[in-house]
Amino acid sequence: MNRQLAPTDMTELIDIRAIEPHDAPAISVLMRGLGFKHSVEEIARRLALASDRKMDPAFLAEQRDAPVGLLALHIAPLLFYPQPLARITTIVVTETARRRGVGRSLVEFARAVAKRAGCDTLELTSGLGRTEAHTFYEAVGFHRSGVRMACQIA
Repeated sequence: MNRQLAPTDMTELIDIRAIEPHDAPAISVLMRGLGFKHSVEEIARRLALASDRKMDPAFLAEQRDAPVGLLALHIAPLLFYPQPLARITTIVVTETARRRGVGRSLVEFARAVAKRAGCDTLELTSGLGRTEAHTFYEAVGFHRSGVRMACQIA
C-alpha cells in the first residue's frame, strides 16, 4: 500500500505514502520530535541500506504537501506462532498537527498494512515517560499487555 487519503478530525485530508530517499530532510525533522538527532545524511544512509522495505515499511503523512507524521513498521515472522507479528517501531506527529486526527490515521493505516501482511497482532513499545502518548495509544485500541525489558550489549 503506497497511498491512502483519510479524512482527519479537522476534515482536512491526510496523504499517507511510502517514504522515498528525497524525504530524508523531513524524516530528520520528524525524528527530532522523538528526541533523536539524526542528520539528514544519516537518514539518507539508512534509507539506502533498507531499499527493500517489505518487512520494514515506512510511511510519511502529509497535509497540503507538508510532512506532518511518520510511521515505521516491522513485520516479523515468528518461529512458534502461525502468523507474523507487526510492530510499530516509529510513530510521530508534528506538534502543530497533534490532536487533529493524524496519529489516529497513521494507526489505522498501520492496522491495514499489518492485516495485508497476514498479521493478527499489532503492537508497539513506548518510553515510560511518554504518558500523553500512552493515553493516545489506549484511545486508539492498544492495551498494556506485558512488560518490555532491555539491556545494553555494547
